[in-house]
Amino acid sequence: MRGQSLCDTRGVRGRLVTIPISHFCEKARWALDRAGVDYVEHPHLQLIHVFAARFAGGGRTVPVFVTDTREVLAESADILRWADTRVATNRRLYPEGDLGAQATALEAWLDEGFGPDGRLWMYHGTLPVVHEMGQWALAGIPAWERGVFRVGGPAIDVAIRRYLGIDAAAASMALDRVNGVFNDIAGRLSDGRRFLLGDRFTAADLTFAALAAPMLLPARYGSPLPPPEAMPDGLAREVRRLRAHPAGVFADRLYAEERVPRASAAA
Repeated sequence: MRGQSLCDTRGVRGRLVTIPISHFCEKARWALDRAGVDYVEHPHLQLIHVFAARFAGGGRTVPVFVTDTREVLAESADILRWADTRVATNRRLYPEGDLGAQATALEAWLDEGFGPDGRLWMYHGTLPVVHEMGQWALAGIPAWERGVFRVGGPAIDVAIRRYLGIDAAAASMALDRVNGVFNDIAGRLSDGRRFLLGDRFTAADLTFAALAAPMLLPARYGSPLPPPEAMPDGLAREVRRLRAHPAGVFADRLYAEERVPRASAAA
């Protein structure tokens, strides 16, 4: 059984600005949910999220978390750190000493390469069928943004490709790097350890599982994701392959054992 939060978080409210399918936003949701933080999610369509993020006090990216004291946290790692102050010491994602330093370093490595690579690869495969992805991409977003999506699909495709530098060559190289990370993670686990840094769940484990979501489409994700059979054939094959990879099996176990339900309903 999981431990309880260090303090009673009832009445603590925050506002989390997201793109609902974003894996960096899932990383933040996971940490907040794990800490029992009562927050309201404000999901937005890609590109419109830039205006929402800035309005909340952040930059051009989400997640942005505004705490009950109006502190603005505009990076997923900062949100994890904040959430970690609300759990018991023996459950913290960043333990004291060398273990915490290793968790921080591995989190940063995954954030800087693995996260953007998975996103680029998934967008390259799904943007051509963006309207078919609507029921998942639009989960919880405001009605007027749904209207923008319905009439602006082709323009959204072009804008996101330019914004993220997406093309076939970039997607292929991104998948190669993703495969390298999966192999690295499997190698770390090959000695039988339960988690990436030993016997304790840390920010490194949470970050890997959350950022692996575009390749694995986990069922317990914090926002609805399409099943593999709803994806284009090439992407579906890769999803099934990576699910069977030892690192994919590890991420699936983390979702099953460590991903607690949301603390509050989306806005």
